[in-house]
Amino acid sequence: MAGPFDVESWCGRNAENGEGFMLIKRRNGELILIEQVVHAHMAAEIAAHWGNEQFAAPRPQDKACLAAAMHDDGWREPDSIPLFNEKEARPLHFLEIGMEDHVKLYGRGVDEVFAADPYAGLLVSMHWTGLYRSRWGMQAGRVEFGDNVRQDEAVLAEEQRWIDVKRELVRDQRRSDLELSLWHNYDLLQTWDLLSLYACVCDTVPDDGPVRQVFETLKSIDHVPGVRTIPSVPVSIGGERVEITLTAVERGVVAVDPYPFDVDELTVGVTAKAIPDRRYDSAEEARQAVASAREEKVGCRFVRS
Repeated sequence: MAGPFDVESWCGRNAENGEGFMLIKRRNGELILIEQVVHAHMAAEIAAHWGNEQFAAPRPQDKACLAAAMHDDGWREPDSIPLFNEKEARPLHFLEIGMEDHVKLYGRGVDEVFAADPYAGLLVSMHWTGLYRSRWGMQAGRVEFGDNVRQDEAVLAEEQRWIDVKRELVRDQRRSDLELSLWHNYDLLQTWDLLSLYACVCDTVPDDGPVRQVFETLKSIDHVPGVRTIPSVPVSIGGERVEITLTAVERGVVAVDPYPFDVDELTVGVTAKAIPDRRYDSAEEARQAVASAREEKVGCRFVRS
């Protein structure tokens, strides 16, 4: 790839993802459902505007943005089903999936990214395995999908793959430069992912509720308004790290401190679907509800604090 990453063109070429939904939030008697791959496109839009006088833009930017756009590509097929939570009798929220399915689906998506671009593939592979390793130190505790042995097997296999890919990538540069840039971009990918998840599922209304880190709030489909934070965000390669604070100042408007974007305001949004919040007798009944669901826009406007 060459030149700046065109988010609109990429999302337009990759819009044939079905109508399935994996991110879920409960609101006013409805379940709001958002495709994982659409959330990823929002992350890519955030990535494309990352960088200003305080925050260094990712380098190489096109490959980092490609990783953001494709980091959930393994979910295309289950998005189009969607998967069903038998216990709760509703569509399955993305953090409710079992370990065996998570490894199979995410692994398939990582293979697709490697085929598109090896550098972007490394970033998405690091993102995937980082979900089993506390985002490689960025968050406290790991995401619990069950079956830690299966997690360990997946991580080991991916780490072995990194060796050969990195060997090819360092032919024309120092290994230390590659590693520093790669891990910097990995941390940025986590930040873009969490910002997009926040915009998709958190309640962006002013409230004096508890201050919590974004990833602490994602497992539940019920969200309490309040200030959210993202820790350990790098400002430059090898530079200091900061905690980003997200404060809703009015409905749908979120002050970001410190502010990391190259525009004074950044509006992001996706199309979601709303279905009644009730128990569904079967997966097929839930799928029919999704097929006839009401559409609405979900997102927010990020502004300087």
